[in-house]
Amino acid sequence: MKRSKRQIRLGTVLICVLACMGVVSTMLMVTMHSTVRARREARLQLRLLQTEHLCEAGILRAIRELKKSPGYRGETWNPSLDSADYQAIVEIKLKPSNGKNSSIDAIVIATLSSSVASTDRIQRSHMFQIDLNPSEKETE
Repeated sequence: MKRSKRQIRLGTVLICVLACMGVVSTMLMVTMHSTVRARREARLQLRLLQTEHLCEAGILRAIRELKKSPGYRGETWNPSLDSADYQAIVEIKLKPSNGKNSSIDAIVIATLSSSVASTDRIQRSHMFQIDLNPSEKETE
């Protein structure tokens, strides 16, 4: 059985179209994969930045509370967030410094965790000293 030239051309065109569709499909899948990965990375960066801001807020809260009440030794603070998907916890721990009588060692631990997935949790901490009697040079 002989095939006509038209059937051979149609077969060749069909193979070329299928090959092009395969290339385009592969390119679309790679693009979608990298888009999803970039979106996840952006969300992670946002949560890291939020956790760092929580830690900074805890530092400011510790200093403010210590100025109001010299006997303040820390707390567990649960700031409210706009997002119902995440819960924030900031632990503030203060204790007298071993080195100087007029300073306090402080540790602030900020945790941002998902209320949906128990494994999605970011934690940042900061250790610092608060000088209770700053020199006049520092207050100017």
